[in-house]
Amino acid sequence: MVSRKALVRRPSPRLSEGIVEHIEPVPVDYTLAVEQWEQYVAVLRRYEWETIEVARADDCPDSVFVEDTMVVYHDIAMISRPGALSRRPEIVDAERTVERLGYSIHRIREPGTLDGGDVLKVGEVMYVGRSERTSAAGAAQMRETFG
Repeated sequence: MVSRKALVRRPSPRLSEGIVEHIEPVPVDYTLAVEQWEQYVAVLRRYEWETIEVARADDCPDSVFVEDTMVVYHDIAMISRPGALSRRPEIVDAERTVERLGYSIHRIREPGTLDGGDVLKVGEVMYVGRSERTSAAGAAQMRETFG
């Protein structure tokens, strides 16, 4: 059986301060958010995903969205360079985690920016959406790395 790994990170107590741009902000029930996160992790495990918890980033409101910190494909982890400056500290422990797991580390370099949430993998194809957080230079660096 193929080993399936899922990086997870507990919600920050500052979750309600996270970036909200395209919808009206609503209050966040932190206790409920943690319960939902625990249920999410339980479902992954039930379906035989190995969950690997990245160190908490309590000072980073959006850090629960660990998928934004990188794009992983085969044995390569492309570490993002978030367009939102407030999100850049999130990548540090996420990178350390995948490095310990033995992934080959590549990084988006300045002036490129990339948000892992702007990347969709379908089979062997990756689609990179350009946005305020993912630049053409970041997308080009992805293409260089994953060809």
